[in-house]
Amino acid sequence: MEKKSKSKSELKFTQKGLLIFTLTLLVVLAASSIVFGERGFYWSFASIQIPLFILHLVTMLRTRNFLYSILILYYLFMFLTFFPPFLNLSARPFFAGAAAVFLVGMIGVFISKKINWRYREILELAARPVDGTADGFTPRPFPSGNADYSRQDALGLANFLKKYVIAYPFIEKERVVFVIPRVMWTFMLGIKRNYDNETYIAFSDSGHISVRMAKSDYQLYKQELTFDQLCASLGNIFKEFMRLYKDGEKKKIMEWLNSV
Repeated sequence: MEKKSKSKSELKFTQKGLLIFTLTLLVVLAASSIVFGERGFYWSFASIQIPLFILHLVTMLRTRNFLYSILILYYLFMFLTFFPPFLNLSARPFFAGAAAVFLVGMIGVFISKKINWRYREILELAARPVDGTADGFTPRPFPSGNADYSRQDALGLANFLKKYVIAYPFIEKERVVFVIPRVMWTFMLGIKRNYDNETYIAFSDSGHISVRMAKSDYQLYKQELTFDQLCASLGNIFKEFMRLYKDGEKKKIMEWLNSV
């Protein structure tokens, strides 16, 4: 499969939701500080840590990736440091120091990219071999040929891709479906329970592979890429994931994604 890099991104900006969320939090913190003073800021800042703590705790339990424990402990100690009833505790300097230590650890985890969502990287990889701009989007699933794997192989790959938030798997009676959501947390938290409107790659027990690309994902490309080529490329990416997994070269999957 073609893995050469391109000089520029094939995608439009995909982080609008995260940007809006971050700006909203900053506005809330600023407003709390202006209206209620320093104590109001502490209450707001400490309160923000609670949903972040819960969010990452649930994600760790779902993925079984214990790197999330570093983020969980960071949010916990930040809460203990800024929670107003605890401001006068003798242990507060310890809480603050622990938060600083786990902040360094969290930065290291993000640099390692071992818990980064891979939505954008996968869409970028899928576009690399596509050399046409004809025949735009169609909603039908695209047949992507066959591959040599067993159901156990598919289940093992599902656990690996879920652990590193590369794809969210649905285990069905006769196939394993790998969903590529823009917001992985919607599946981790059970907010979404089906993949009807998502981009996915399905590995049937018979060895047949099919691909469906969501219209919203297709529209993120800067130009109207040839749809069949794009779907075939996406299927080939997951065939390569399967080959690398079966060959015991899971590290190369991460390296490939990190190259984007």
